[in-house]
Amino acid sequence: MSSSALKPLAGGHGPKKTIFELIADPRASQHLPSLSSVLRELEDLAGRNNVMIQEISRLIRSDQSLAVRILRLANSAYFAPAEPILDVDQALIYLGLSHVRTTIFTTRCIEQTCNISSDLLPWKEFWLHEVAVGFITRILSQHMEERSLTPESYYIMGLFHDIGKLALAYLAPDDFTMVLTQARERHCDTSQVEFELLGIDHATLGAWYLQQQGLPAMVFEPIRLHHAWKIEGRQATLSCLLCLADKIAHRFGLGTSGSFVEAGGDMFAWEEWQQYEKRCDHKSEAEVERHRGIIQTELSHVPDLIHQIVT
Repeated sequence: MSSSALKPLAGGHGPKKTIFELIADPRASQHLPSLSSVLRELEDLAGRNNVMIQEISRLIRSDQSLAVRILRLANSAYFAPAEPILDVDQALIYLGLSHVRTTIFTTRCIEQTCNISSDLLPWKEFWLHEVAVGFITRILSQHMEERSLTPESYYIMGLFHDIGKLALAYLAPDDFTMVLTQARERHCDTSQVEFELLGIDHATLGAWYLQQQGLPAMVFEPIRLHHAWKIEGRQATLSCLLCLADKIAHRFGLGTSGSFVEAGGDMFAWEEWQQYEKRCDHKSEAEVERHRGIIQTELSHVPDLIHQIVT
């Protein structure tokens, strides 16, 4: 979809429509950035076990900004190569296809949404936060005893946890501005303001958007509930994981989402962390301490990691 076609659905003449009326409009999803082609590209690369490195290399080399991101990622402190990696083919082998695919996916998503403006929420900072939550979700998930999704799916779930804010900015920019303004003035989470003003929050709106884009329920349902993870149900574990990753990203100041999230105190005493550790099946206190040390080390590299992708 061309950038010229991405016009706010709200506005114009006549009575202002509510957000419920806007998303009920069959045209609504047409006014949002399309992720369909990006998803097809990712599925194509993920679904072919015999995909050639040279084929992915050609795809990356055809996009200079993508090639730069891949090389920066390979040379980041998180991956810490013994020697500088200067060649795309070498970077692909070193990073592995999973990380390469998610980098391609992230780049394409950012490109699809880079034309919307907001004085209150710089979109680069927004995507820094989203990518951070994606990586943190992926890192945390790899230490869980039972994992119901692929590493890429955990990343995508984190990457899109606040995508409803972007949808709101497209569909109803005046409402979006009002929500951000009040959240800033009241120093609170945008969800609280969204429910009060609109009767719906960005998590629910994001789940609707992702469903329209063809993502599976196992990805968009945890997003819908990530501010209400205490609700009983199959998605409680994944929703709690998302909430924890989001809170960690806020704690370390990784980008901004327009929300003010209380993330102080002892991270390991957070209720979300306590629930997460129950899924890690530690056999002893020593295992708990070792696990926490590993997580802290991995998290320390996330700031450098996200800045290699979001430039």
